[in-house]
Amino acid sequence: MPILMAFRAALAWIGRQGTRALAVSVFFGLALPQLAAYVKPYLGETVFVLLLFSYLRTDPAAFIRYVRAPKLTIIAALWVMVVVPLLFGIAYTAMGLHESMPALYTILILQIATTPITSSAAFAALMGFDVAFSLVTLIITNAMSPFTTVAFSYLFLGSSLFSPFDLGVKLFLFFALSGAIAYAIRRVAGWEWLERQKEPLDGLNVIAVFIFAIAAMESVPRNVVADPAFAIELFVLVILVSCLLIGLSMLIFVRSGLDRSAPIALLSAFRNIGLVMATLGSSLPDLAWFYFAMAQFPIYLLPALLQPLAKRLRRSG
Repeated sequence: MPILMAFRAALAWIGRQGTRALAVSVFFGLALPQLAAYVKPYLGETVFVLLLFSYLRTDPAAFIRYVRAPKLTIIAALWVMVVVPLLFGIAYTAMGLHESMPALYTILILQIATTPITSSAAFAALMGFDVAFSLVTLIITNAMSPFTTVAFSYLFLGSSLFSPFDLGVKLFLFFALSGAIAYAIRRVAGWEWLERQKEPLDGLNVIAVFIFAIAAMESVPRNVVADPAFAIELFVLVILVSCLLIGLSMLIFVRSGLDRSAPIALLSAFRNIGLVMATLGSSLPDLAWFYFAMAQFPIYLLPALLQPLAKRLRRSG
């Protein structure tokens, strides 16, 4: 029993660190590339656990409220899955990337066309935003994905690299199974007990994200040593794109309030490029794998910078 109490206390402490722990975890991932071979086979399970924790951290009443009044979540999903891919796809094409750097152009299009990361609701929980709104919007974006991802692949790449049926089935099973397990846990344990476990659940979230970081960072040291200048340019690119998406999304949805505009910004900027790599990895060039790794940096680092800003905005009203 004392061991379990100590373990719970440790998880709660990690959970209280929130976004700071996320930022540290990416550097731990960089420092431990030798562990990637051990954790890579469990990436799917790790993302599944993150989604499960998002369900467990969501107030059922708030979730149902957004389901019954879905206007804002639908508008947000259309912004994330239709407007943003269209705008950025046109911008990438106008910049001539499809001719000058076709490999980079392909992964940029696939990134902006795919779904938001499934851990975005977990990030919203760690940052103190509206988890229910984030989760409902995430579910809607994933329901749209088999159609929008394929459509934008055809529009900007000339062919679809995804099967809409296979993608739809995978996403449905992912969300349905994690939701069913979360419902069963809530029925057995009760909402009050889960509320008391909020900090330990956040700690488990951080550990799961850390495992993902170890796998994602494997190729970074090797590529940085091979071409430091290009690595810096790619890092700047992913940071600029993420900041632009976050700023633009928050500006568009500013009137919906910080607790909803911020999750929309995270959903817009942080895309599930891991799904792309898992589906098409063997057919993509090495640059795509390096970009995948570099794209994790804004996901891990920007929430730590955004959270203090969000607190100031809340205080100022």
